[in-house]
This record gives sequence, C-alpha cells and structure tokens, in this order.
Amino acid sequence: MTVSMTRVQQSLSDLAAGRPIVLAPGPTGDPDGYLLLAAEKASPASVAFLVQHSSGFICAAVTRRECTRLDLPPMAGMDRQQSGGWYTVAVDAIDGVGTGISASDRAHTLRQLASPASTARQFTRPGHIVPHCVDEDGVLAYSGPAEVITDLSRAAGLRQVGAFAALVSEKDPTQNARAHECRQFAKAHRLNWVTADDLILYRRAVELHVRTTFTVTQAGPYGDLRTSGFHSDATGSDYVAYRIGEPHTIDTPLVHVHRESNYAPHASPVDQGLQDMFAFVAGHGGGAVVVERNMNDIDSFTLTPDERSCKRVGRNADIAQILRELGITAPRLLASPADLHVALCDLGIAAVLDPAGDPAAVPTTTSPIGSTSTSIHSVRGVVAHGDQRGRELGFPTANLVVDDDDIYTGLVDGVWAGRCALPDGRSVASAVSIGRRSTFYGRVGPRLLEAHLLDFQEDLYGREITVQLDHWIRGQATFTSKEELIAALDSDVRNVRALTRAARSPSHQSSTAPNENAAPE
Repeated sequence: MTVSMTRVQQSLSDLAAGRPIVLAPGPTGDPDGYLLLAAEKASPASVAFLVQHSSGFICAAVTRRECTRLDLPPMAGMDRQQSGGWYTVAVDAIDGVGTGISASDRAHTLRQLASPASTARQFTRPGHIVPHCVDEDGVLAYSGPAEVITDLSRAAGLRQVGAFAALVSEKDPTQNARAHECRQFAKAHRLNWVTADDLILYRRAVELHVRTTFTVTQAGPYGDLRTSGFHSDATGSDYVAYRIGEPHTIDTPLVHVHRESNYAPHASPVDQGLQDMFAFVAGHGGGAVVVERNMNDIDSFTLTPDERSCKRVGRNADIAQILRELGITAPRLLASPADLHVALCDLGIAAVLDPAGDPAAVPTTTSPIGSTSTSIHSVRGVVAHGDQRGRELGFPTANLVVDDDDIYTGLVDGVWAGRCALPDGRSVASAVSIGRRSTFYGRVGPRLLEAHLLDFQEDLYGREITVQLDHWIRGQATFTSKEELIAALDSDVRNVRALTRAARSPSHQSSTAPNENAAPE
C-alpha cells in the first residue's frame, strides 16, 4: 500500500494545484496511457500541454447528474448501456471564447463545465470539448480514464469534472503510450503518475463500502458468540462474521476466513466444523471467523484472468473493511486464502500469518516517528504547533507531522478511535484524524496525525506522546461548511466514547473517566 497510497496522495496534491498528472496502465483495464487534469483548475498552459502530447482530442469527464443538469445528451449512435459510460455531444462555452479550438478557449470551456453556476444555455453544441458521462461509482464500477479523474477530483476536494487526453507515444507517434513509456514521460516532465488500480486500492482503504445487515448474540461454551451480517455495496457480496472475545482487549486476535456457498443458518449446534473453529479461536485468545457467502464464482472458467483478479481484490477489500468494523486492525490469519495476507496489509490491516495459531509467537508492533520500521497501529512523536484549526472548531488537537516519508505511508487516512500514551504513563482515549484536512486545504496542506484527547485540557506542546490506533471509524471527507465539519467531529467523538465504553479497558476508564454530559472540547 505504501507505494500506491503515496502515488494517489501526490496526484491529489498536484491536481488541486492545477498540475496535470499521468495515468499509466496497470495490471487491469485500459492499456493506453492518459494525461489528466482537474477541469476547474484548467489553464491555457496546462491545456496546451495536453494538446501538445496527445492527439489533441480532449475530453471532459462529467457525472451523469451534471450531464442531466447541463442538458448534455448522448452523441449520436452512442450505446448508453455500454460499460464505462458514454460520450455526449461536444460543447464550447459561449462567453469569453473565440472559435473554441485554442488552448485558452478549451480551458475556459472546461472551467465552465466544472462551475456549479453554469447552465445548459451557456454552451454551444457542437464544440471542441467532448464530455464523457461517467457513473457516480467511479473506478469501483469501471476503471477508465474518465472514472479515474472523476474520483481523483472528488478526493482532492474539487468539483467532479476533469479533463483527459490519450498520451501519444514519443517512440511511435502512430500509437498511444504504454505503461513503461508513461512512467518515463512522467519522470522526464517531472509529473506524478498513478494507475487505476492504485486508486481502487486507495478508495477501498479510506472509504467504507460494507454495511451491517444484522447483529445477534448467542451464548456458547466459549462465551458469547456475536454474529454480524455484512453486505458489500462495492462487490454485491454477503458475509457473516462471528466474534469470540472482545477485539479491543486482544493485541493480535486470531482471524479465519472461510468461503461458503451454503445459505443455511450458521453456527448451529450440529454445524460441527464451525463449532470446532470457534473453540479453536477461543482457546487461542479470541478473534473472529469471517464466512464469505457468495464469492464461489471467483475461479469460474467463464471469467477472464483480469476479471478474476478484480473479484479477488474486491473480496479482500471487503474483508479488510469488515475487520475494521469488528475493531480488528492487527489479526493473526489462520488458514486463510493465500493472497489475503498481503492484500490486508496493502489495505491498512497489519495482518500476520499464524498457521500454528500460537499467540506467543506473534510480536507486538510499533512505528515510532523517525524509525525505519513500518506499522499502522502506533506512532510516536513530539507534539508540534499547528495552525489552531482544531481549537477554532472547538476540538483542540495534539499534532504529529506524518507527511510523505516512506515510514508514514502505511498510515491509512481517516478517523480512528485510539489512545494517547503520555510521558507520565497515563492513557487517554482520543479521536484521531490522519490526512491533509481537505475541507480547508484541498489535500495540499501538510499531512498530519491530529489526536483530540477526550476530557483532557493540559498543554502537550514539545512533549513526546505515543498514539495507538485501535478502531477505524471512517474515511477522510471534504465538507462544504464548518458547521458540517463540526457535526462530523462531534459524531466522531461520540463514536470514540461508545467504543471506549465497549472496550471496558481498566486503563482507559481510569485515565479518561468519560463524562457523557460534558460538551465536546
């Protein structure tokens, strides 16, 4: 994940700053390379760069909602049911342009397409920019250049309209650039490059696509068995997860992932296979058993290798999100699918293989700032002065800079429930945010770990603290107003308090003494 996440984060910063990036072909999807640009940041110089290094055919990725609002009908002869959306009639902006073909004119048209104030009457048809209508699900539905630039623009805090043009090969101008040449081009022109697979991984790591469908608790010989159903909106798959013990009190809980096509009720007394697995997990400290209910077509002979690969990636991402929802971020994997270990680590779950099921054999992990080891659970550093944004919002935070150094790229951006270990030994429950504060800076500010310590008023500037990330709550989001951001932060604090109570950790209770009647700081 470190390399892929870094490429996406660097691309977000460049797009927000108005610079083009290179979309290089990945293991799956379109074999051609593309130049991408955020439409609202389009300038005559950046559009001229796209024209110079492409065939000159510049398209605008526009969501279906915006196509409807701007009255952009399909181009004549287009099949609206085909994969990857469809092209609309070409357009030019009416005001402030000449013939529409110049880089300056096309930049103006792109900015108008991205403007929320634009109306259908502000464009002539046909024109010199060709909109491509894309699905709001972006790369999770189809991994073409239009979907990539749409998702990147949204993640960068920009309007979901982007420009793209196929990158022409410098070695053979009759062809488009392939993967190796795209990377060479990016290096030669000092541009960042990214693949659609990088973006898919990024979205599955920082967004939540699984939802709980039911939760029941049953008594068993090894304690309470908590059963939760999950449905993935990204893959359409269903899962059942069985939890034994409290994940918050287990450093490295045992996790077994099992594929199952039997839709009968699970965990009944006669289901000896699962009962034996529950007993084994309980006997080794507790953990979870995750059952996949309808993924038995992954290895179907009717699927291409690329389709099978995509399904496995989707399955592994579903499992990573389910483990986060269960409060498990450092599992020991027992007899799980061969590719799951690496995939979970790529998706922000610090999984280790434990075929023997021996808890004593699993080392604890930490990632002190300034060290060369990598972990996603715990970071240590000296609290630095920030720009007082947290205090301004009523949520003062302890800031640790975790910018683009390699040892920090394993940290998954988002909001976590965690704890701060202070120099005097106290442990304080905390709502922890990792990211670039896109609401204020559009993903171009410094990347920070910001810990809001609950019911804590002391000055920590210049003091070294260790921040433990216990439970991933949600991905980073860009809010349209401070009021929306404050409401989200308030919700995050409530979630952290609830998780702290659920954990029933003596060290947490003694140090935080949560006061439910107290207003957020």
